Amino acid sequence: MSLRILVLGIGSPIVTDDSIGLRVADQVASLGIEGVDVREASTSGLDLIEVMLDHEEVIIVDAIITSSRPPGTVFLLSEESFTDSVHGTNPHDVNIATAIELGRRLEPERMPKKIHFVAIEVIDTKTISDTMSPEVEKALPRAADAVVDIIRKAKAADS
Repeated sequence: MSLRILVLGIGSPIVTDDSIGLRVADQVASLGIEGVDVREASTSGLDLIEVMLDHEEVIIVDAIITSSRPPGTVFLLSEESFTDSVHGTNPHDVNIATAIELGRRLEPERMPKKIHFVAIEVIDTKTISDTMSPEVEKALPRAADAVVDIIRKAKAADS
């Protein structure tokens, strides 16, 4: 059985820089890499559990605002990077880390063994527009290359 990998782009297509995750997913999908499913989501939280089920590895691509790096910086993060952000306040509005933890408890055999995050530092996640900031637009090829590199390494480790 070959490795099943999911690339999951998260964002909104109508909110300036928040669309970066969707656009990276589109670029990866256009490559037609065998064994790689590409999905887009405009929501995070509990809805993501169902999307991730039955994949060995998942690469989540999303915008991030850390204000610690220049816009367009591409971060490669692991699941452990978000350990401190797992919380159980409102089950209808949970973050990605909490959804992953809940998925691991509810469906431990079906959740991915590895989850990677490719996050792109953005500037504007409030303006309604289908145009990204120039700095974020320039990061699109680097972010897509980062996703493809993770896929390549996962496939190499599986063979």
